[in-house]
Amino acid sequence: MTDPFARFGVKHLSATSMLQFRADPALGILYLVYGIREAGSPAMHRGSALDHTIGQMLDEDVTLDHAGARALATEHYDALIEGAEDDYRSADINRERKVVSKCLDHCYPVVSEWSAPLAYQHPIRLTLQGIEVPVIGFIDLRYVNVVRELKSSGKPRRGIVDDHAFQVATYAMAIRQETGEWPEAFVDYLMPSGMSSFQLKNGKRWVRAVVDTAASIRTLLDGAQDKDALCASIQPDYSNWLWRYRPNSLAAAKELFGS
Repeated sequence: MTDPFARFGVKHLSATSMLQFRADPALGILYLVYGIREAGSPAMHRGSALDHTIGQMLDEDVTLDHAGARALATEHYDALIEGAEDDYRSADINRERKVVSKCLDHCYPVVSEWSAPLAYQHPIRLTLQGIEVPVIGFIDLRYVNVVRELKSSGKPRRGIVDDHAFQVATYAMAIRQETGEWPEAFVDYLMPSGMSSFQLKNGKRWVRAVVDTAASIRTLLDGAQDKDALCASIQPDYSNWLWRYRPNSLAAAKELFGS
């Protein structure tokens, strides 16, 4: 049996690459085979700043009161903006900076009561039957029998978004493979209006989604002997709203797959 992943230089999968494929196979192939990435944004940096600050709050060797945590979050956000290669609108930068402070103010009383995790940004490596490459990623907060994924959101959440369920299920699968037990999996939404935490309940559905997505990627790659044949087998769905927010991918898709 030949390895279609090796044929196209794909060394691993991730929740992100599989989610791109689920949204549109063309997006997945652009991400996995062609290495197309999109520019960052103030909203992305907002999430990174909050994630980093919570990691520091839960570090037993770090002491942060509420004001200190807020200052750390905004300073880290400012540093990310300053270090970005992209130029952002001042209005967007200022709006997301305010969101960082609001989210931190709501989550601090909750998160400060949490115990220190076994690891922050814990690396995972999941092996799937029939898939020659591993699925890798990083769990935000790893506890003995719990995994937590932190997400910032500008709008209220009433439950786990499908993409986030897929992601946290991937991490839970890796922990089950490592320990033999399925952990409790949570997605914690940090929002300017408050903080909400939801536990993944329908794990079997998302395990199947992860397995099926990896298999679908393999099947598509296996059906093509080279990149020209692979591109010829793909027809992007440009009506999908995601393309509007993927300018780099859209430009590459029109060149590789046609319009």
